[in-house]
Amino acid sequence: MTFSELLLNIGSLAFVFIAVGFCIFSHELGHFLAAKWRGLHIDAFSLGFRPIWKKKVNGVEYRIGWLPFGGYVELPQVDATDATPKAADGTELPRAKAIDRIITAVTGPLFNILSGLLIACFVWYVGMPQDTPKMREITVMEVEPGSPEYQAGLRPGDKIVKLNGEPFFSTWSNFVSKILFAIGKVDLEVIRDGKPVTVSYVPVDNPKAPGSLGAEKIAWPFFTPLIPLELTPEKGSVAAKAGIKPGDYIVAIDGTPVQDYAEFQSGLDQAGSRPVRLTLRRGGKNFDVTVTPEPIKDLGPEFSRYLTGIQLGPKADKPGIYIHAVMPDSNALAAGLRKDDRLVAINGKPITDPAVLIDTVQELKTAPFQLTVERDGKQETRELSARLITPHTIGATIASLDHPTPFQQFISTIDMSYKSLRGILVRFGNQLGLTDQTSTLKPTHMSGPLGIGMVLFNSVRYSSFIHGIYFIVIISFALAIFNLLPLPVLDGGHITFGFIEIIFRKPLPTVVIKTLSMIFVTLLIGLMVFVTFSDGRRLWRSIAPPPEEQQQAVPSAPAATSNPSPEKTDAATAP
Repeated sequence: MTFSELLLNIGSLAFVFIAVGFCIFSHELGHFLAAKWRGLHIDAFSLGFRPIWKKKVNGVEYRIGWLPFGGYVELPQVDATDATPKAADGTELPRAKAIDRIITAVTGPLFNILSGLLIACFVWYVGMPQDTPKMREITVMEVEPGSPEYQAGLRPGDKIVKLNGEPFFSTWSNFVSKILFAIGKVDLEVIRDGKPVTVSYVPVDNPKAPGSLGAEKIAWPFFTPLIPLELTPEKGSVAAKAGIKPGDYIVAIDGTPVQDYAEFQSGLDQAGSRPVRLTLRRGGKNFDVTVTPEPIKDLGPEFSRYLTGIQLGPKADKPGIYIHAVMPDSNALAAGLRKDDRLVAINGKPITDPAVLIDTVQELKTAPFQLTVERDGKQETRELSARLITPHTIGATIASLDHPTPFQQFISTIDMSYKSLRGILVRFGNQLGLTDQTSTLKPTHMSGPLGIGMVLFNSVRYSSFIHGIYFIVIISFALAIFNLLPLPVLDGGHITFGFIEIIFRKPLPTVVIKTLSMIFVTLLIGLMVFVTFSDGRRLWRSIAPPPEEQQQAVPSAPAATSNPSPEKTDAATAP
């Protein structure tokens, strides 16, 4: 690990603590201000945990903790489990009015929503990088034979124009999300030979989903889309001088189709400073231009790698490590390596996982080595070497920015939360025989604090700062939604007990509240243990992934082009 990579990791980790701390602190600040307004007794208000400084002012002890993970406010009169609330010093306090408890409880989630909307304004102004442009139709490039989609009749060249009877205008990731959240079968209306055709199928888990998503067992589509990548050349760049105009779509590099950002950047990096032929589409017609990529300036050595030009990937129902693809004009292609070759050894050392190949190639640099592969049941050895690949650019971005309004971001979080819970409950009901409907969402897909931290870290470390900011918005909204659930020990439970007291003009018996609270505390702890275990498995896979997930990418420069989508950060080019 280089010093710059260490700084990036430290900075990303600090961002996680600050982001989570901000969401928690804004929540507790809402409770604090409402309690002050309603005249409730406040024992303490803390910024952070484990106090290193505290001072009492007007009966409230203000604290600053050395663990900056948020904060807390101690409000004994809001706790409905005590018939006679007591202050921290043991002084008995009068029971707070129901309306005061309701207002104090609701302002925590309210402040999460308000702070989320405020940060969402920044996302709205700057724009969110998208994995693809928004599309009204999606052209199918490949369909895996034997998959549910293939068996239902989906074929390459089909143009998807409706999903479950509804037209769409969304990115590829949003389109996939609609499939993941679907209940029961999925209907795709496609245009084939100018005529509409409906393809109906039931999604199933896809172990070949990009990167670590395959291990999550989600219903990722078994078909590959042809993604239109719209170029925007910078003034005076090689792209502009070659005649590329804003709105031109990239189709291929040196005749090899380009599906996404990763393939576009990889094609430029592999070409280096030699001229490349770009196939573009403008006004429905394809044409070629020749450009010479330039090295991206001011990049550290950590962005360069020694590569041979092969991509690694699993092979269905066959153990071992296989070549998934061979890059054009690469040393691997010149050495005669082919797709579906199984890697056996490098310089006589067995290749038990991709890390063996990756690490050995990085150590050898450009020195020749012997690579043994198995092809058609026979082993053969090829001599080849790696070459230093550095990030290149033609001075054209393919960033697709979306500018969702703060309220659109809020509604999107509510919709995602509802569909996630609905899908899990439908699956649970199906397993109990209560419904014939099906869903591919599972409880293991839920995340807790550890998983949220991992998403925040990866979004800032490997994607962009604005992605991290956007996830703060989602966390703020999600925290509000979760706390408003009408369950004891949550704010929603306090609100529910308060309304019951107002309606029936007397509080629930303390023993009932205590019993319900104990039950739900136990369930909540069990849920936290479960999701933390699931998150721990994800973390372990990211640290020590199984062979089929271990793939190595050429680091790209975010400043030069758009950032790849999160689901693409694991899909990669190996040495």
